[in-house]
Amino acid sequence: MSYIHIENAGKTFRSEGKDYSVFSGVNLDIEKGELICLLGASGCGKSTLLNAIAGFDLVTEGKIEIDGREVKEPSPKNVTIFQNYGLLPWRNVINNVELGLESLKKPKDERRKIAEKYLKMVKLENFKNSFPRQLSGGMKQRVAIARALAVEPDIIFMDEPFGALDAITRMKLQDDILDICQNEKKTIIFVTHDIDEATYLADRVVVMTPNPGKISAVIDVPIRHFRDRTSGDFLHVRDKIFDVLSMKKETNIEYTI
Repeated sequence: MSYIHIENAGKTFRSEGKDYSVFSGVNLDIEKGELICLLGASGCGKSTLLNAIAGFDLVTEGKIEIDGREVKEPSPKNVTIFQNYGLLPWRNVINNVELGLESLKKPKDERRKIAEKYLKMVKLENFKNSFPRQLSGGMKQRVAIARALAVEPDIIFMDEPFGALDAITRMKLQDDILDICQNEKKTIIFVTHDIDEATYLADRVVVMTPNPGKISAVIDVPIRHFRDRTSGDFLHVRDKIFDVLSMKKETNIEYTI
């Protein structure tokens, strides 16, 4: 069985006496160590699906399993990185990174050693005594990534983490994520509405359509990292994703390009 198994999953909520389906009939298998991008326009249910896999907002239909166990609640083995960083402004950088380690009851010396390791990995070792207000947006997101890695999670959920950043900073952080994938062997589920970002990062791109959200296609990206954004292969995959996204309907196709 796959590491993450999603079977006929759906999410409905009730508002003003009516039921609204956010996503429906979602079937997907994700292997350990994969980087999967959930791609789609706003309102297609990709963030709600991410939250369901993470255990924050459980499905109302079907089931989601991680490592053979049905998801009923968030797991301390997994972490989520959001667009707003979630840093505590009264803590300096290294103390922010140590936050999750404190809940794990790690000794102070061990916490400091682990935090310094991951700050070095994200190239912020020289800013460990700075406070969030003194950092750029990209640096804040690097701190959030270091904090997530410090607790040695099995899965990292990322909900449009680079959406508020400028293009150059976003590309640099995309490379950081790929470095982490190669060095740390983490399973990453990454929500984005950016076709180029999905093409650059993903092992497979899961294209979702809205009203309610459904998987239109799962597209394999058979290009080695790190990818040349100007190459013919890259542009071919990007164009294929664009074509599928433009269909605006469920096709249930798994593409191998």
